[in-house]
Amino acid sequence: MGEFELILCKGAALHDRGCYRDALLLYDDALIRWPNEAALWNNRGNSFLEEGLFEQAADSYWHALNLVPSLHDSRIALATALQAMGDIEGAYIECRKVLDSDPSHAEAHWNYSLLLLLRGDYEAGFREYEWRWKKRKFSSPLREFAKPHWSGENPEDKTILVYAEQGFGDTIQFSRYLPMFEKMGAKIVFECHQPLISLMDKVGKGIKLIAFGNKLPDFDYHIPLISLPHLFGSKLGTIPVDVPYLFPPKERLLFWKSVTPACSGLRVGLCWAGKGYPDPHRSCEPELLMPLAAFPDICWYSLQMGNNVRKPSFDLIDLTMLVNDFADTAALMGQLDLIITIDTAVAHLAGALGKKTWLLVPFAPDWRWGLGRMDCPWYPTMRLFRQERSNDWRTVVFQLVTELSSLAKE
Repeated sequence: MGEFELILCKGAALHDRGCYRDALLLYDDALIRWPNEAALWNNRGNSFLEEGLFEQAADSYWHALNLVPSLHDSRIALATALQAMGDIEGAYIECRKVLDSDPSHAEAHWNYSLLLLLRGDYEAGFREYEWRWKKRKFSSPLREFAKPHWSGENPEDKTILVYAEQGFGDTIQFSRYLPMFEKMGAKIVFECHQPLISLMDKVGKGIKLIAFGNKLPDFDYHIPLISLPHLFGSKLGTIPVDVPYLFPPKERLLFWKSVTPACSGLRVGLCWAGKGYPDPHRSCEPELLMPLAAFPDICWYSLQMGNNVRKPSFDLIDLTMLVNDFADTAALMGQLDLIITIDTAVAHLAGALGKKTWLLVPFAPDWRWGLGRMDCPWYPTMRLFRQERSNDWRTVVFQLVTELSSLAKE
């Protein structure tokens, strides 16, 4: 192995350990000696991308592609950077270039699907979304069963296993499709995360719930949950939007009513931080929320889970130590007048419960929040507050303060 190859290996190792800045220093030094090596520019772009420095990432990918235009992975990564910068059309064009050259490129189909969904083309977007199983390192494993995959056959009198995939929020969002099977005369076994089992108990009358890891009953067909919008032919105007479609158990509501402190004003739930990976830009620094303390008649309730999350330094009623699962969170939300949250499972839960919800949306939004619109096609009781610039939560919080002032006067 030569010196150049050793440098590439060392840079990749630093990147894999999360030492992105060290990797960038290594690549910058190497590019002084080998400025025409596309692999260096590509890997440099990858580290900038992980650092959230999207313009620098895009510049590196452009350099790599100018040297070797056939680097499809570089072009897809460029599309990711462009999307994060708000250049949706540019990202779309780069994905199309790859697919026109290599129609079987799974990563290109995956990025293309997200762009289509973001633009509101749900029919084509969910069709492309089926490529997720061929994508490298996809977050959910492809399940294999002896029984056939359901592909739209008449399900009457058949038992269909529907299994959740990806995160809690995805499961909450797409569980709305389960009752559609019941209308077609099918019996449903729904396999999902244990913390969601109690919450999902009322999603459909004849649905049997199974937590991951438990033995499955017999079934005739199987289907992953997020394939249902495609198989049911969902378009932007035809997705099921009747809310609420999830309900907290009555005994949980009674418990949370008994432990929630009395409040003469508005009760507002607040969630400000999500997982740092894969999208750290969804979280709002707690100190930026301080203007919310200007409303003495509002009782603030924490909906923020996790013990290691920094909290705003104003009075915040925190009962989350009593929360055991999502049914408890739903019952706690049942005591509140308004939910203010960043893009996390809390947002999906509030929307599925039909709660009045204000969602804080980052500059580069997840596909389900669309582009530009202030309402949400998935949750009729949700209002979107969007960043106008990357990482600009101050302006969003100012908008919240303005709207809270109007709400307090009603």
